[in-house]
Amino acid sequence: MSNNRLEIRSWSPEEEAQLLELFDSGMTASEIGQRLGRTRLAVYGRLQRFHKQQGRVSRTSGRVFAQRAG
Repeated sequence: MSNNRLEIRSWSPEEEAQLLELFDSGMTASEIGQRLGRTRLAVYGRLQRFHKQQGRVSRTSGRVFAQRAG
């Protein structure tokens, strides 16, 4: 099955360690995504897995978006 979506690739343990290090250093999800070759949303998703990302922040208003109950 072919479509125009980007190929989904797994996170390696090394990438996860780098993700957490970059996040703890204060980088934004967009900056981390550029550094790791991932989308901003992929970075948000992985941070949520580690309970690091408490909510997405609007780039225009600075308001934190509430998380959906899982």
